[in-house]
Amino acid sequence: MEKEWQKMIIFLTLVLIMLMVLIGGERGAMSIMTLAGNIVILFFSIMLMSAGFPVLLLILVAGAGVCYISLFYQNGNNPKTRAAFLATLLVMLLLFVPIYIITWRSGSYGLNEIQISEDDFMYYYSTDLHINMLHVGIFVTVFSTLGAVIDTALSVTSSVYEVWTHKNSLTAKELTASGYQVGKEIIGTTVNTLLFAYLGGTILLFSYIQTQQYTLEIILNSQFLFQDVAVMLFGAVACLITVPVSIRCIIRQIHRTGPEEKQSDL
Repeated sequence: MEKEWQKMIIFLTLVLIMLMVLIGGERGAMSIMTLAGNIVILFFSIMLMSAGFPVLLLILVAGAGVCYISLFYQNGNNPKTRAAFLATLLVMLLLFVPIYIITWRSGSYGLNEIQISEDDFMYYYSTDLHINMLHVGIFVTVFSTLGAVIDTALSVTSSVYEVWTHKNSLTAKELTASGYQVGKEIIGTTVNTLLFAYLGGTILLFSYIQTQQYTLEIILNSQFLFQDVAVMLFGAVACLITVPVSIRCIIRQIHRTGPEEKQSDL
């Protein structure tokens, strides 16, 4: 059965690569390279984490690396990507302390009740990892929100920048209003994406809970529910905060670059 799983993973990966190249063309090929670069960063992050590298510092370095590759490699060095990069880093720094405090106070890191109760898991895997599970939990939460934050930041900065390139007489207040209008349109879709990504991955778990006839009080106070819901809520909060931060960053970039870079971009 394991060989069949391997074959299916390889098959689906090849289908993904083929469709990205056929539909996306050159940009699709660049997206594949970006994805590969991010996977390499995550791989080395796991290796460094296992070797005892400070996880909190690793979060900042690896997060900045993922943002840089995702934004600059695919979209080039321009005011839009610079503003999105800065906005993403600022949102990460703003949410780092709340994520740390809530994860620490809730004790939601490490194995949850379902994982601990699985005999196969405890038999095949050693739980003596010598890793600070609090830091690992923070790493997972931050990186789970990173993709949505990058997408939101780039969508807002690109929209505001395009509005300015077509009408550079707009004031900062008018550009801000334009950015908020775009933010209102994309934030609902982004939150729904985060919600269904969570629900889609936990349908089997909830089916199992239903068969065990757990009470609503036990479910709401369970660690396994809090771990997934907290990631989803942090992602939604991060995207909401990203909208005003991205607007301020792109307006600052516009004022710094001026019409000269606008002409060079065109």
